[in-house]
This record gives sequence, structure tokens and C-alpha cells, in this order.
Amino acid sequence: MAELTVSKRKKERILEVSEELFAEFGYDRTSVRMIAQKANINIAMISYYFGSKELLFTELVEYRALSFRLRLQDIQKEIEDPMKQIEMMIDGYVDKVFVNHRFHKILHRQISLQNSSELNVQIQSILMKNINEVKNIIESGIKKKVFRQVDVEFLIITFFGTVSQFSNSSGLSLSLLNLDQGMHLTQIPEMKSRMKKYLTELFAKYLLITNN
Repeated sequence: MAELTVSKRKKERILEVSEELFAEFGYDRTSVRMIAQKANINIAMISYYFGSKELLFTELVEYRALSFRLRLQDIQKEIEDPMKQIEMMIDGYVDKVFVNHRFHKILHRQISLQNSSELNVQIQSILMKNINEVKNIIESGIKKKVFRQVDVEFLIITFFGTVSQFSNSSGLSLSLLNLDQGMHLTQIPEMKSRMKKYLTELFAKYLLITNN
């Protein structure tokens, strides 16, 4: 048991260091040697736990994506009201991005390459599991006739695209919000509540059936 705990800690340490380096230098410019040096381990240990840099990156994506996927599944089991499920989904995802904005920067950088490499295919496969859970929540609300018939796919693109743009703190976004170019939006606490409020209102106005 003690050996398993030590092994888990070592893997988590490698994942944390990798995340930091991938965020700073990008996937291609980050080498296994750099990861090993920063984690204060030998290269063989990375090969032992992950096999390759590509598999390490894939596991990092799964490591970060899994917690949100499990949360989405719990929301569907524990909460009946579709709009409440949406609110919880938004809260959970925005919180996740604020805590792990470094990871989302890496992810956005990699998938924006739009290539068909094995790495990107694996990343898309992992992320589609989360996207399908979001899709299930929306479609369930439509079946219950709480939500109207909408373009589900474009709503999901709008949701993740908005948060992605936000988490990357582009110069254009900062200028639009009259913020200093050296700032990161996730460092501003009031931006979290503002983002949640905006997305919740957006979903409610687009999804909910009204009598008007």
C-alpha cells in the first residue's frame, strides 16, 4: 500500500511539472529531459510511468478532464431540474478553468493546431466524453419539455468557446474589458461571478420555454 501511494505521488508530481512546462513552452518545445530535470527524477522514470511524452500529455488531459466528467455524471444523477443541472455545470466548469487556467492554455494551444496527429486524435476522444455529458444534460431537458428545440451542437460550441477565449486572456478581450494587458482574467475574482452570470443567463434565455 505504501509503495502504491509513493508511486501515485511520483506520477502526480510528473504530471504537475509537465503541465507547468507545457504551459510555458508548448508541447513541441518541451522535452522529456526538461520534465525530468524540473521534477528532479531520471528520464527512465518518465518512460516507466508513461512510456513517452505523447502518452504523458494524453494522460495529463485525461487527468484534468476526468474530474469534470465525473461531476457532470453526478449532477445528472442527483439533480432533477434541467436548468439547475445547467447552472451546476456552468459553476463547475468556470471554477475548474479559474483553478487550472494553465492547463486550459495548453489544451487550447494544442487543439488549435488542427492537425490529425495521433496525439490530437486522442485529445479529441477524451474531450468528446465530456462534451457528450453536456449534450446529454441539454437533450434531457428538451425531452422533458423544459427546454425548447435548439441547436445543441452550436450551443455547446458557444459555451466552451466563450470560456476558452476568456481563459486565454487575449489582448483583445483585455482591451474590451478595459483591463491592463499584463493581467490574466482568472486573477480577477469578480470576473468569475460575471462569467457565471452571463453564461447562466445565456443558457436560460436560449433554452427555456416561455409562454410569450
